[in-house]
Amino acid sequence: MKVVYLSNFVNSRDNNFNLIRFAAAFAVLFSHCYPTAGINDEPTTQFGFNLGAIAVDIFFTTSGFLVTNSLLSRYNLRFFVWSRFLRIYPGLLASLIFCVFITGAAFTSLPLREYFIHRQTIVFLVVA
Repeated sequence: MKVVYLSNFVNSRDNNFNLIRFAAAFAVLFSHCYPTAGINDEPTTQFGFNLGAIAVDIFFTTSGFLVTNSLLSRYNLRFFVWSRFLRIYPGLLASLIFCVFITGAAFTSLPLREYFIHRQTIVFLVVA
């Protein structure tokens, strides 16, 4: 019997990580639909587990596996850190700008000028 290791599939597209991440994302959506509908607990809590919590653990596990593989295949820590920075921060910055300048401005009860100079707006923009 031939032994097949998980590491044999990490560099190919035949690794099913997209399927695992899709299933975990669906589990998070399923877990969040009950509180949104006004129901206290999802049905899986009757069995002693929370599907959303398990899905988050799956995300952390697969992300750790993929990021570690990325680090080990780069052979250069500076290039790896720069690649991670470019993967995370442009999206974070775009999301932050959208939240503060579009969504926040559209839904605030304050006058726009007061909203933009309000301490909480500035703290959210700087700290986030």
